Amino acid sequence: MPAVVATEELTVWAPPAARPLDEAVWRAWVARGRAHDRRGSAARISAVKWASIAALGAAALWSHLAPLEVAVRFLVTAGAMVVLFQALQARYYSVSAVFGALAVSYNPVAPVFSFSGDWQRVLVVVSTLPFVASLSWRNERLAHND
Repeated sequence: MPAVVATEELTVWAPPAARPLDEAVWRAWVARGRAHDRRGSAARISAVKWASIAALGAAALWSHLAPLEVAVRFLVTAGAMVVLFQALQARYYSVSAVFGALAVSYNPVAPVFSFSGDWQRVLVVVSTLPFVASLSWRNERLAHND
């Protein structure tokens, strides 16, 4: 009896055919990525502003702040610097000047004032106003850029 030999056909793998780039899909993908980046940046900056407001509120209301005064000053200075750079990038030079003055006055290395007196507490409360105003300023600026 003769042996029957079956042969299998070998197939070679080939990559799938490339589709041409759809410009509309690409632009939509880039726009979604930019919007995601803007939302993330806005959330981080907003968190810094709220932390600065909380630190200033604690400094104004809590009379036993002496051990934490350097930490509060550092936090407020860092927050003021973040908003200062944000304002410079947006070309709002008057806002950046206000936050530059806040950064200099709350400098932890060379403090301009202490948190102990009554007029100093009023100054601390007044210092929260630019941060509160900048919270709405950031949202307004994003609405105009979209």
